[in-house]
Amino acid sequence: MGDHRLQSPTDPDAVLDAVLSVVADRTGYPVEMIEPELDLEADLSVDSIKRAEIAGELAVRLGLPLDASGELDGLSTARTAAGITGLLVERLTGTSDTGDTPPEAETAAETAAADDGTPDGSTAEAEILAPQRLEFTEEPLADVTGTIAAGSAVLVLGGGELAPVLADRLRAAGASPTLVPAGELPTATADAVVLLDTLDAQQPPLPEALPLFQAALAGAPGTVVAVERRTEGAASGLRGFFRSVAREYPDLKATLVEVAADATADAVSDALVTELAATEREPVVLTDGGTRRALRLTPTDLGALAATGAGPAGEGQSEAEAAGLDRESVVLLVGGARGITARFARTIASASRCRVELMGRTPVPAPSEDPATAGATDRAGLRSAFLATGLTSPAEVERLVGAVLAEREVRATVDALRTLGSEVRYHCVDVLDTEAVRATVKDIYAEHGRLDGVVYAAGVIEDKLLAEKTTESFGRVFSTKVDGARAVLDAVDVLPRGPRFAVLFGSIAAALGNRGQCDYAAANDALEELGRRWSTDERRGLTVHWGPWAAAETNGGMVTPALMRSYAARGIKLIDPDEGPLSLLRELAWGAPEVHAAVYTASGW
Repeated sequence: MGDHRLQSPTDPDAVLDAVLSVVADRTGYPVEMIEPELDLEADLSVDSIKRAEIAGELAVRLGLPLDASGELDGLSTARTAAGITGLLVERLTGTSDTGDTPPEAETAAETAAADDGTPDGSTAEAEILAPQRLEFTEEPLADVTGTIAAGSAVLVLGGGELAPVLADRLRAAGASPTLVPAGELPTATADAVVLLDTLDAQQPPLPEALPLFQAALAGAPGTVVAVERRTEGAASGLRGFFRSVAREYPDLKATLVEVAADATADAVSDALVTELAATEREPVVLTDGGTRRALRLTPTDLGALAATGAGPAGEGQSEAEAAGLDRESVVLLVGGARGITARFARTIASASRCRVELMGRTPVPAPSEDPATAGATDRAGLRSAFLATGLTSPAEVERLVGAVLAEREVRATVDALRTLGSEVRYHCVDVLDTEAVRATVKDIYAEHGRLDGVVYAAGVIEDKLLAEKTTESFGRVFSTKVDGARAVLDAVDVLPRGPRFAVLFGSIAAALGNRGQCDYAAANDALEELGRRWSTDERRGLTVHWGPWAAAETNGGMVTPALMRSYAARGIKLIDPDEGPLSLLRELAWGAPEVHAAVYTASGW
């Protein structure tokens, strides 16, 4: 390779030319089609993985040190070529403090190293393993012996009649409370912020309360505490949300305090004052007035039967039989024609030959692909094929490329299931269209006279740091998971013979939190409550929080090859795409009916 370093690396026009050149190299679009203000992710499918690679290349061309991780992270968060250029000019001319660069969202779909290998430039392969099973267990916390610092300023947001009760307790503890009425955003700064309107919310507080959380965090308090009753109310997702807040704000003590359903105003106030005085950085604390408890992920196996009950060659026949699946069974997989859900569909088809009904947003594909694109084997080839037709809008090209790839995956899944001996149908349905979901479930039951199991895996990701997140974006992510799952569970509830199990696909982001995924973590956390409420003595609702899967030759995984290299560099292990589905089959076969949430991951994160 030749030396691509710029002769005048601080000239804004020269830097912009370099940025556009690297983006063009990475995407395959001509430089003249890449406008400086074009959204790299929305219009060019340049996610943070590719932006990090672009940042690494630009660092070489402009003479930035490759080990300046803060600088490279800042570049990879920029959304446009103009934004990257502005950051580069600031770095190169010393006109900004690199310490102020916002951190890159370390998400399951986005975290990347600055190059294609390990930090020292060598290549590495991610370790791929069968997943470990974990459950949340409660662990007692030590008694709080400290007190609130005298004179501490505490903002109390909302709370109605509870607010003055808490204010009295705070004054007695030596703090200086300020009450902010419900519906108002705080403008003052304080040492601590307490959010009370999450206690008795009739509807999930998120996403509507997002601006309130953002305003509270913008004042840079040392502590933020919210309170919630563990009742049969709406699934809030606040556990996952607070776990992500704790990840994004490592210097902040962010805690969700969960109190008993019948806790009085005095008991709630006492619990909050205690938590404000606590020193542990626990994102979720359970209290019943007597003890404080934290939630810990604990390795928990399914017992000896699960360890020895695998079918011939580990193909899952005995697991499927123990789970009640045979050739006559009917399983509905929502979001099941693509990704890891499609992997599970193939596994149950291979193990039981059961009848499979798939539901997804991708339009029903034609039996065969248009010859104009059929010869293009990857995204780059498809881009070239569409550009050859005269298209000049990268956003339109990316939309068409995405549609072709999605249809290919659906077609491949359907063909594979039929080859394995299962009857299969695919339904194009938007899970947020409640009537369409109900009609499709009714049609499935009418076709077969039964429905034995449901797997719900629909979802969208719009990763962004909490401070930059919009209520609308949060709502899209949250509703696709939560409202969609609720629509499916409600639809199967009215069947004469409903399913024996419903598996809701969550994410390890809900269990551990993840920077840039406050919405996704909250949504997947909320699934747990939906599954728990749906469960009865006759049926089991189970949320499985998956860690990242390795890419597979067919139907992909949760990560791309580029992200696999990044995970390898960080020592993160990935779920074997053959072992993951077998783990779920074992869970359905031998998991305890009273367990409604489990984490399956190959790495401790």
